[in-house]
Amino acid sequence: MAIDRHNSRILGMQALCQLDFQGEDFMLTVSTFLADHNHSGETLAYAQDLISRAWRDRETVEVELSQHSTGWTMDRMSSVDRNVLRVAIAELDFAKVPPKVVINEAIEIAKEYGSAESGKFVNGVLDRFWKASQPGSTPPIADGPKPHATQADGAEE
Repeated sequence: MAIDRHNSRILGMQALCQLDFQGEDFMLTVSTFLADHNHSGETLAYAQDLISRAWRDRETVEVELSQHSTGWTMDRMSSVDRNVLRVAIAELDFAKVPPKVVINEAIEIAKEYGSAESGKFVNGVLDRFWKASQPGSTPPIADGPKPHATQADGAEE
């Protein structure tokens, strides 16, 4: 049976939300949490891998996220947004899934489970993260990118 990566990502986000609230002890019951869902073994194994990587590397990922989410600390982000981002970055770091697919999936999951603005927020953060991770890129500006002038401002496009 094929891996249902979409559901793996959702399960990953949900488990990471639980880990945020319950702490490290929940890691001992993640396999039980996953087994309670009716998905293939491959789907659950992929979810387990995402969860393990995202949780293990969360401190590094949080530093990266804070660089690309100007004005937002990890504590200020909603649990859904924060954990959708964690899952996506874990997947971008190890999976052989095209980055555009990972980013688009993260946006869709954020829209489905987060607030009205979650999709836009996740898109912006992951776009900046991905661009900065490419060879030859420059690090993000501390204050974030400056908005482009619009014709209403008298600027030419």
